[in-house]
Amino acid sequence: MSRDVQVLADPADEPGLVDAWRALAEAQGNAFTTPEWYAAYARHYGADAPPFVVRVRDADGTLAGLLPLCRDTKRSGAGPSVLSGRTVRFAGADVGDRFGPVAQPGREAEVARAAAGALGREAVVLQNVDAGAERFGALGEGLRGRVSSTRLRGGVLPYVPLTGHTWDTFLGARSRNFRQQVRRKERALVDGQGAVFRATASPDEVNRDVAEFFRLHAARWDDREGGSTITSPTVHAFHTDFAAAALERGWLRMWFLEVPGDAAERSSTGGEREAVAALYAWRIGGRYAYFQAGFDPAWAEKSVGLVLMAHTVRSAIEEGAEEYDLLLGDETYKARFATDEREVEVLVVAGALDPTRLLAQVDAGVRRATDNMSPELRARLRDLARPVLARMPGTRSR
Repeated sequence: MSRDVQVLADPADEPGLVDAWRALAEAQGNAFTTPEWYAAYARHYGADAPPFVVRVRDADGTLAGLLPLCRDTKRSGAGPSVLSGRTVRFAGADVGDRFGPVAQPGREAEVARAAAGALGREAVVLQNVDAGAERFGALGEGLRGRVSSTRLRGGVLPYVPLTGHTWDTFLGARSRNFRQQVRRKERALVDGQGAVFRATASPDEVNRDVAEFFRLHAARWDDREGGSTITSPTVHAFHTDFAAAALERGWLRMWFLEVPGDAAERSSTGGEREAVAALYAWRIGGRYAYFQAGFDPAWAEKSVGLVLMAHTVRSAIEEGAEEYDLLLGDETYKARFATDEREVEVLVVAGALDPTRLLAQVDAGVRRATDNMSPELRARLRDLARPVLARMPGTRSR
């Protein structure tokens, strides 16, 4: 089949491309591969990882799909990388949870193979891609030269199928204890504390609400081992930009649980309201996706995080979403809601002697060797190895 494959430093230079790209990403229900995610990434991370798009059109000019990519020039906070200038990955993959070709349904492998032919002999790091998917084998086939894949690590994305559910049937499929907790704790907050649910609704609320979300997210993680992955000023600026764009497109679902300002005195009337929990999500296509949340630890005993998440699931059902996606991570609180999960993996596709692949093999070997160690010893070794691991492919740099 005849195709037109082009590498574009600025996809906005090609008339109509961004709109067609957005339509394909919306059909996939994936915020991380939208032009809005790409544009925010280009503005805030592009100096260290210049983005570009490999676009694939059919002979008649129809957009078959594209790969939104970037080239690493250095690792954030780790100085110049040994991988500088030789590693290609999905743009925004170090601040997102699931990636792949943006393509017409059923043509992902075809687009990946065609686009890969434009990448020359560069090593490709595929972060958080669907495990075992044909499209990523096809990408390797399309690269020039003899290449193979090394699996660096895996992960899961829990989710809840919502099609056919009402809120009552959703709760009915959970344990009796879960149903009782959700209903009792919500009544205690709404009826007993005068709490209300509020969603960001206008452009002039975005900056304030994103800042409030990050304040509550940081409060939740302050005393927890490992800390949050989204604390840097750069990632805050990135999400402020993306949230504004998502609101404009009708995707943003940023929710707050707010109580009266004098709630400490258990009053349910009067005064300014204050947020005690926040949840950052979006609805794209049929998928309602939870990204992160936060809450005031002083309200932890009221289960404000549980109540707010339950409210967003109910809201997703009421607006007709097909799925509530809890995105990357197997945390216990997600398991209370999720019934299914997807597997993703980090792959390095490169020549046998490529430094990137060799580093990936070392990293994967170290991870396997430490799997059976105690958490304390593993943490000590991780601290000692942190300067080296920061240079490994697939490392997050939020």
